[in-house]
Amino acid sequence: MKWIGFLLGLIVLSDSLTALLGRPIVAPFMSAMYATANPVWMIWVAVIIAAPLFEETFFRGFLFKGLESTFLGPIGAVLVTATLWAAIHIQYDLYGIGTIFCLGLLIGAARVVTASIVVPLALHSVASLVATIEVAILG
Repeated sequence: MKWIGFLLGLIVLSDSLTALLGRPIVAPFMSAMYATANPVWMIWVAVIIAAPLFEETFFRGFLFKGLESTFLGPIGAVLVTATLWAAIHIQYDLYGIGTIFCLGLLIGAARVVTASIVVPLALHSVASLVATIEVAILG
């Protein structure tokens, strides 16, 4: 639950900064995706369950474990996986990718501290749930 609290704090800070900068809370890509989804429940499943399961298994599971055992160590593994994870989200602009990088740092820290991918998977799913709720309400 502590990690969920950290995540919610990051989301509040991120959304507040985004609003202060006059940027939309919901990325145009997400609004378009949600508006054209048919049936819409498939977006919820894909974004909240499928994507986090695949991405966390690969980035904070397979890739993290391999990088952690090199000269990079755990901190380097967090930085590299957060960077690569953010880089695959090319559907967003640079601001959005930067936000995803920050989220990746938090998820990577959870991976290091808990030595498990369960907490990172839960954090990713909750972040995606919040983003999908924001799209449904604001999009």
